[in-house]
Amino acid sequence: MNLVYLRLEILRIIRSPQFALFTIAVPLGMFLLFGGLFGDQVGAGGIKASVTTMINMGAYGAMSGALFTGTRVATERTDGWQRQLRLTPMRGPGYLAVKIASSMAMALPVVLVIFAAGALRGVQLTAAQWLLSGVSLWLGALPFAVLGLLLGLFGKGDTVGAMTGALMLPLGVFGGLWMPLAFLPEWMTALAHFFPTYWLGRVGTLPVDHAGGLGLAVGVLAAWLVVPALVVVRRFRLGPVKVA
Repeated sequence: MNLVYLRLEILRIIRSPQFALFTIAVPLGMFLLFGGLFGDQVGAGGIKASVTTMINMGAYGAMSGALFTGTRVATERTDGWQRQLRLTPMRGPGYLAVKIASSMAMALPVVLVIFAAGALRGVQLTAAQWLLSGVSLWLGALPFAVLGLLLGLFGKGDTVGAMTGALMLPLGVFGGLWMPLAFLPEWMTALAHFFPTYWLGRVGTLPVDHAGGLGLAVGVLAAWLVVPALVVVRRFRLGPVKVA
């Protein structure tokens, strides 16, 4: 992996106003809203809604930060930057690795901000729970980084942003991240199991509720990682296509 290119990529993302707005401000605002509405209620396992809302919004923010890579990749395809990189010593795997690493680097501060806001609002967890939940959310965002890369390799620079936004809405709502599933109809609880965001929220919540099922959650997220990764590798090997 080219560390110089990775550093430049991260700096470029940080300087983008869209990153601060859509990946940090939106989930933070939703946590403050929904945390205020449901915070004092107690859900399954005796866990306060303020805790599950914080973790779910951390998951939503991590997903948003990871998916953000698709817009950059599509723009580089549209501008011909990918063609230029193919003429440099950087090989395809190195390029893909930098994109995924930068996405993961952007997912981490979102989780930290949401958790900091939760602590300020009175969420109480043990040190181990804070650490395990945060790390689980961050690592669990990896499939979404690959999914964002997949969108960028197939979409256009002027449409991938809209595609990503349209994807994030059902992932957040039907994946059970926007509101605790305990307070939603049963059919939405059943439907949530088909969305990777539900399992991302689960790996973040397990250190708190100790409900079990870690192996299943990790397995589902691993499947969502491997399948898009195979498509990404194949698509990139085919070389750049003409963007209309």
